[in-house]
Amino acid sequence: MEDVEGPVPCLETGGILMDGAQVIPVAYCDAPGGLERIADPETGLAIWRRSLPAAFTDWIDRVPFSLLPSLRILVRPADVPAALAKLLDDCGMPSGEMRDLLIDDIHVIAGLFSDITEEELVDIRLERIRHDACWKFHRDNVSVRLLTTYRGPGTEWVRPEWAETAIDDQREYSGPVETLDRHDVAIFKGSNGKGVETGTGYGVVHRSPPVSKLGETRLLLCLNTPSDISPEAWTGS
Repeated sequence: MEDVEGPVPCLETGGILMDGAQVIPVAYCDAPGGLERIADPETGLAIWRRSLPAAFTDWIDRVPFSLLPSLRILVRPADVPAALAKLLDDCGMPSGEMRDLLIDDIHVIAGLFSDITEEELVDIRLERIRHDACWKFHRDNVSVRLLTTYRGPGTEWVRPEWAETAIDDQREYSGPVETLDRHDVAIFKGSNGKGVETGTGYGVVHRSPPVSKLGETRLLLCLNTPSDISPEAWTGS
């Protein structure tokens, strides 16, 4: 890995696709501004390595599964606090300092994502997970997607030189797998991302870690740009 020049501390490493056509660097950052590296055509994945207070981790791990949210909302970043407060009340998630921290964190991340994508609205999904619905290695058919895990194991991904093997082998894949740490914020470039050629196998291959047999619970935040399948924009009602 090598130092990257610029005001934001950031490290970068890259790999070559199977056909040798393109280098897809992975940008590791220790400040939120480093996520802007995903806008570089040659960058396939930007990861902000961070941690949240231990008190928050202890709290979120104790929230019963039935009170964890499974929600989706299309919203302006400025409206995230009000929208989430209402939706978390509706699902019964306990209020208090730690829930406020969760809302504030999503508010900040949504603002970052909106700035990077230059979209006024953000499609936010906050999902409790005990299943293996997204266990397959895949590329997202989107331009970019942001993921962070508040509870449970983080998203798994593979470097470009192993991508096609992982997709072909799936459960039988035995090559190296990278794992996002809990609370890391990652923006994945999908197969429709800037600087990639649609349909040529570009985009970072990843999956949700299989958890059903382990009895694990995840709380995953997923941010997308608005699309035809986004819900109606939140209006406060």
